[in-house]
Amino acid sequence: MFKHQNVTPDAGAVSPHRTRVTFLVRCRQVVDAAGEQLVLVGDHPALGSWEPARGVPMTRQERSSTPEPVSTSAIGQQAHATLSSSQQSSRAASWSCEVVLDNGSQLNYKYCIVARDPDSGVIDQSHEPRFESFEGNRRLKVMGIAMRVDDHNFGERYDATDESRIRVDYGRVFGGFEAPRQLEVPSLEGGSVGEQLPYSGASSLLGTLPPLTNPPTLIIVIYRLPVIAKRSERGWSFSWDDDALYLTSLGLRRGLDGKIRILWVGVLNCDDEVPIHEQSHVSNTLYQRFGCIPVFLPTETRMKFYQGFCKGVLWPLFHMITEIMDEEKMETKKFDRSLWHVYCTVNRKFADTVVAVYHEHDLIWIHDYHLMVLPSQLRRKLSGAKIGFFLHTPWPSSEIYRMLPVRDELLRGLLSSSLIGFHLFDYARHFLSACVRLLNLEHESSRGALAVEYSGRHVMIRVSHIGVDPDRFRERLEHPNVRQAAETLAGDIHDRIVLCGIDDLDIVKGIALKLQAFETLLQTYPGYHRRLVLMQAAIPKAARVKPYVRDEIRSLVERINGRYGSAEYRPVVYIERDITFDERVAMYSLADAIFLTPIRDGLNLVPYEYVVSASKSKGQLILSEFTGCSRALSGAVRINPWNREEVAAAIDSVLQNNDEVKQRKHAADYSYVCEHTTATWAYSFLSDLERASEPVRRLTRLGLGYGVGARLVEFEGFQHVSPETLSKAMRESSHRLILLDYDGTLTRADQRHARMAHAWAKPSETVMQYLEAIADNPQNFVVIMSGRTKEVLEQAFKDLDKVGLAAEHGFYYRWNGSCPWQESKPNADLSWIEVAHEIMLSYMERTDGSYIERKTAGLVWHYKDADPEFGSWQASEMHDHLESVLSSLGVQVISGNRWVQVRLRDVNKGIMVETILRHYTHPTDEDHATNEGSAMTATTSTTTPGSATAAATAAGQEPGQLPDFVLCCGDDRTDEDMFTRIDRAYERCPPAVRSRVFTCVIGVKPSNAHFYIRDYEEMMEILAALATASMAVRPPRSATLEDFRLSMAAGSPLRSDLRTSLDNDRIAHSLDTSDDANTTGAGLQRRWGPGRLGA
Repeated sequence: MFKHQNVTPDAGAVSPHRTRVTFLVRCRQVVDAAGEQLVLVGDHPALGSWEPARGVPMTRQERSSTPEPVSTSAIGQQAHATLSSSQQSSRAASWSCEVVLDNGSQLNYKYCIVARDPDSGVIDQSHEPRFESFEGNRRLKVMGIAMRVDDHNFGERYDATDESRIRVDYGRVFGGFEAPRQLEVPSLEGGSVGEQLPYSGASSLLGTLPPLTNPPTLIIVIYRLPVIAKRSERGWSFSWDDDALYLTSLGLRRGLDGKIRILWVGVLNCDDEVPIHEQSHVSNTLYQRFGCIPVFLPTETRMKFYQGFCKGVLWPLFHMITEIMDEEKMETKKFDRSLWHVYCTVNRKFADTVVAVYHEHDLIWIHDYHLMVLPSQLRRKLSGAKIGFFLHTPWPSSEIYRMLPVRDELLRGLLSSSLIGFHLFDYARHFLSACVRLLNLEHESSRGALAVEYSGRHVMIRVSHIGVDPDRFRERLEHPNVRQAAETLAGDIHDRIVLCGIDDLDIVKGIALKLQAFETLLQTYPGYHRRLVLMQAAIPKAARVKPYVRDEIRSLVERINGRYGSAEYRPVVYIERDITFDERVAMYSLADAIFLTPIRDGLNLVPYEYVVSASKSKGQLILSEFTGCSRALSGAVRINPWNREEVAAAIDSVLQNNDEVKQRKHAADYSYVCEHTTATWAYSFLSDLERASEPVRRLTRLGLGYGVGARLVEFEGFQHVSPETLSKAMRESSHRLILLDYDGTLTRADQRHARMAHAWAKPSETVMQYLEAIADNPQNFVVIMSGRTKEVLEQAFKDLDKVGLAAEHGFYYRWNGSCPWQESKPNADLSWIEVAHEIMLSYMERTDGSYIERKTAGLVWHYKDADPEFGSWQASEMHDHLESVLSSLGVQVISGNRWVQVRLRDVNKGIMVETILRHYTHPTDEDHATNEGSAMTATTSTTTPGSATAAATAAGQEPGQLPDFVLCCGDDRTDEDMFTRIDRAYERCPPAVRSRVFTCVIGVKPSNAHFYIRDYEEMMEILAALATASMAVRPPRSATLEDFRLSMAAGSPLRSDLRTSLDNDRIAHSLDTSDDANTTGAGLQRRWGPGRLGA
């Protein structure tokens, strides 16, 4: 009979947090008649310390558990397998019990059957307890706030690596983490919500989070897996990679162990390519032993991806190294588009792997520049996923970054994340600058948090430097391997003062500058001769080692040692090879100060490692001001590596400090490093990521673009409207109102951004043909709503007598070409315009590329052509200045897309909509009434062709009746008033009428409109469909498309013989068959070309 095997519990693994663990097992062997009882016994006091009499009694459950569905993919089945052993033990009774244990405890336990006295219920110790009959014990590591452990069948040997038997509830992912403060912030949908924001600063503008109903998994996506793989004749061997410099994965693994389940996704760290027939075995082994999911890449693809694009293009650019000339070919460098395609292909393979293992509520955390387009590829497939991205390199200035031909694609890839992290604010600032300069995306700041609005979402920006695991270094200092390495190195030092540097052999690490400064020190301060040693380790990275960099460093070392050294003394101890973790710790233990001189740095943990490894009397830091962590360590002396004399003086100053100063500085840095560990950095980032997720309510998800430029936009209650939908609704109605914005709706959006565009922007001839065909139908009333002056609109639409115009947001309006212009506020005080103009003029003179558009009742300052960042600063300052001066004068200051406008408070497109509807619904009124501050006057009550009155009369409309079809289109902030007022006017109408009211915004963006039109081209397709549907009588079947086009182009009325019908296969079929694809925008484009009717 096998009993338990005594194992002493690991007290060090116990954490102060508590976990409720439910154990479940199925057992046939318990004999009720004999008074037998199943108990849980183990090495923990709560489990009886291996004494069955003190074990935890199990309770019989009459019904067996029901198996749950499993993932369909092979990897998904492993990553999210569920419990299903009840099928093979349906007749066995299920037993369960609950025990509260310390989080992090390591348990050894077994189930055992004992006999109880039927009267007293006390265990009868005269009967030998029957333990499970297999060698060894069951094992469990306690984690989370609650666990459910299904041990399947009593006495059945189990697989210790089978994680599917365990379910963990992590609560809010980080059980026991300090609760963040409560802040009141606005939500995405408007209003406000009470949002929990951690001190590290997740964004505002977020909705509430869904409950975590399933245990989440953290999927860490990193280019290279933290596992070393070696292949020999015996097969593959694997081990954790714990020696690499700057290895964040080790800190993450140790810091998050026991707190959340982690899956690693990345390329195998191995020089050999894994054969296809071995990939399944390697994948299974890595998953079961390390929780790693490998991405297999062919050797050639991997070389092009890593050394070609990542290290050859991105690495130097992100470190602001711009090499214009190709040294080998002696010609200007060319961007290799094929390398970019490889980069995208590899990112897509990563995306496929992540999707295969992803489960609802999982967190995805992507690391570094190798995978910058991965967020966009994941967002298309996992639209609601919480995706975090952290960049461990610098982000270059926008002037450097804009040199990259694929700059927009990389930016859009990153902006598909929910949260983007940087080590320093400088890098975040450069990133935000690139967003505004290249994508015209502004950022917001709220209570210390930054956000970029992109495709309807707020992408959060976070700044925090990663830490280290202090315990790992403290524990390793006493290891024999470290002591032996220190003794070996000490042979070159002989009790001298030691400056230590550990860097990659890369030009950005500034090793040559360090050696030059050290040489200057020996020249300037001869007292250090034979007393001071620079111990420099240069770790070669094959992809980044330039021969001229290596040669310069070696030459400097030889020169310094030759000039100042001797047989017994080498001023520079130079190590050019990979060094182990033990050697690194040994160097730290010997060093009096760390000396680093990078010229551009992202992730550099050497100072942190040294602080926790050095003794109190040492631990001094001499750091380049370009070192990423130099600002966080208050005890560090910051230097400019380019100034050799300054560096030499700083070294002398540090070495002259007395022990008290050294200990005080070291204590401050030591405290900071111990408080800001890898674990706290990860907790804080993931806490922000959990909060920076998508709103919970049902959203419309829209896919835009193609390839890496594709993005997903999400809005609530927002739909796409198609040409056939509008065409069908128009045919079903009898009196129609069509309100169209001018800029960006009837003219291309890029036209209005050109300097002085207001003086010449006009709709195309094709647009004019469409509008003429629509306005020619007496049941239609078309009004162009614009902020432009009446002179601009009059000139643009001089040939369209039946189209109404509203200029300057409705300050001027006329119902058609035969009507005179009317003023909505004829007695308005406009004296404020000169004051506002003087203020705008002062800003215009200081902002190159800006200009002022002057109107009768308003002013607009445009700065689209100015520097984006400087223009935004000036606009913000101007906005505040204008408001403070004009606040009591009845005017409104509003800001939009690269403009600031001052206008009368009660003149806007929304009030103009009320004027139009009153004119439409009361055709015999003089329209002298005032409604909600709007002055609506009309000098005529006659039924003028082309007016709203004419449209109502033609349709046989009763007085007071609203149009039964409304199309309102615009693309700017000033159009939002239109959308709101139309909604208000129709809110009490029957659903059948409201279903034919279309408020549409051009472009996918947050709006009060209920529908969206993708772009100007699609707007043209809609105008073409409406023009077709508006034809009162169809041209004859014998007419050709060319006849129709020529008659439209000539601007003449269609001949009567052309109005009978048109070829059913051309236009008539699209009028009669609403469900046919030919009535869609795509159909119109196929038949008549993009945006052309009869082209």
